[in-house]
Amino acid sequence: MGLRRSKQLRWERALVTGAASGIGKALAEQLASAGVKLVLVDKRAGVADVAAGLGTEILIADLCDPLELAQVEQRIWSEDVPVDLVINNAGLGYERPFGEQDAAEVDETIGLNVTALTRLTHAAIGALTTRDGGQVVLVSSMAGLQPLPSVAVYAATKAYVSSLGEALYEEQKGSSVQVTTVLPGLTHTNFHLQGGWNLDNWPSTGWQDADEVAQQILKAAVRRQPQAVTGWRNRLLAFASTKAPHRIRRIALGRAARRRWQ
Repeated sequence: MGLRRSKQLRWERALVTGAASGIGKALAEQLASAGVKLVLVDKRAGVADVAAGLGTEILIADLCDPLELAQVEQRIWSEDVPVDLVINNAGLGYERPFGEQDAAEVDETIGLNVTALTRLTHAAIGALTTRDGGQVVLVSSMAGLQPLPSVAVYAATKAYVSSLGEALYEEQKGSSVQVTTVLPGLTHTNFHLQGGWNLDNWPSTGWQDADEVAQQILKAAVRRQPQAVTGWRNRLLAFASTKAPHRIRRIALGRAARRRWQ
């Protein structure tokens, strides 16, 4: 079931980052089908193809570039055609042992997943507070629930996103601005190809498609949930991760990663 215009659906215009493909594209399509106007942000020119079918505004911007990031911040602050929903969906992660990663890959992962997300969230809360309110959605990951050798930086950045989102939810409680953090699990997109992931190292079951994840992200946002995990298998895993001792999880995940490297 797709997103439908209703009294619960309060948004008029949404800004979505990472909108050229995958979850971001699915979010854009579902929002547009519900009558929400869009501002689509991506560094890839392919975002224009997504926008063409939806008749919407685009910003081609590399969020790891300070000047281009500032342009997106300015768009969030703009009062000409204001946004009332900001979805921080853009993210990346590389799979390889930390010591073998290029410094540029480390900087890029932190720059997009942490710095850019934080800056755009800060702009969104500031701008929405001066208006009639609105909502910020942070797309985190199941990877942030535990240390994950071989994708250590990615998992650490997503732990940051989840922590930030829940803290901001509490800060904004009672105000006109809502913050929702959503944790997808393994999803069929080009994310893993871009990050050089060897999918033979990861479970073959429990995957979701981008449309399903996008639907559950928007459902959580409509319900104004502080945090949501997509997919029933992922919810079971998230629950189990809270029960297993941290030391046991770390050792088990470390052994599994070392087997993969060998």
